Amino acid sequence: MEIDKKDFNPELHAQYHCICVPQPKADRMTNIDWQDGEGNFHAAQEIDIRTRKTNYRGDVLICSSARPQIAGRMSGVTCGLVELYDCKPIEELTEQEWENAFVEKKPSKGYAWFFRDPRRVVEFDIKGRLGIYTICLPKDDIQPYPRVLQLEEGDWELLNKRIERLKNEGTKSE
Repeated sequence: MEIDKKDFNPELHAQYHCICVPQPKADRMTNIDWQDGEGNFHAAQEIDIRTRKTNYRGDVLICSSARPQIAGRMSGVTCGLVELYDCKPIEELTEQEWENAFVEKKPSKGYAWFFRDPRRVVEFDIKGRLGIYTICLPKDDIQPYPRVLQLEEGDWELLNKRIERLKNEGTKSE
């Protein structure tokens, strides 16, 4: 639940810089697509073309806009955190950078915002706004999904037995 800025208490609340983007772009920007040789995670889309530049650098909460609504995609929710690390005029983009921006038609003016380190978060409803904006939330409202699941050997064996049992039950009912 969003907190009014006048009620902000740094001991109880956290502030997040946000941008709202339509689906499927929100998922392309926050889902991990690949990992490089140094262990860094990358999204399919790490460049977003916007009409205005920004001097802000740091984490940005990517929210999906309420419209359009696309089957199989969540709209009007928090999607993930990414680090905004650069912004430059579109005239300076290379062909490879244009490919990573996923634009159908190159605009004549604008700015490329560069993102890295996608971290998907547990979704909850949020009201989007234009441009980059700040919201205040209770400290533990933004919860990242785990990237790695660590199991003890006995738990791994138990999990595999349960999976096998579910597979067998599924084939019996068909």
